[in-house]
Amino acid sequence: MKKLTQSKFLFMTACAVAALSFTSTTQAQTVPMTADVTVLNTLTLTPVTQLNFGTVAAAGDPALQATMTVNTDGTFATAPAGVALIESVDATALSAAQITVADGADGATINITIDNVVDPVNTGEFFALDSFVTNYNSIGDAGQVIATPFQVTFDNAFGGGTNVLDIGATISTTVGVGAYTDNAYAGTYDVIFSY
Repeated sequence: MKKLTQSKFLFMTACAVAALSFTSTTQAQTVPMTADVTVLNTLTLTPVTQLNFGTVAAAGDPALQATMTVNTDGTFATAPAGVALIESVDATALSAAQITVADGADGATINITIDNVVDPVNTGEFFALDSFVTNYNSIGDAGQVIATPFQVTFDNAFGGGTNVLDIGATISTTVGVGAYTDNAYAGTYDVIFSY
């Protein structure tokens, strides 16, 4: 009886050793893999149209300011004051500004600032450029304060991944009295994107 038990024990031990020997002789195989990432922190910004008030007749008043506003949808409105006026003569070139925004991460917050505004000027005479209004992805107009950031959200579903910022603004008369000199008046401003 004792011998039989020892025999069983020896048999089981031999099987275990054989199993270990089989396992240790199995060949290990390695598959090299890669882990990649691409960084794209730069938005693709494209100016489509520039802010243009068209051709106007303009005169100043010693105490009052006339205004002309170009809306984000490209329409415009004028408001005379006293003898001051800005009236459209030819609106063919009139347009709101538009910038397209692409290559953003869906749902990412983008900070935008309108800054470094230079009034449209011609040899000392100028119009004050202010009261900027923006419309991002046709969500609705929002008034902006110069040099104050505002936030928008990049929407990958909008425009096939190309978002749109429309910009309107207002010019006001500044000359004390009389008609503005005939000429082109040029101004600038920066639209700063922080992503």
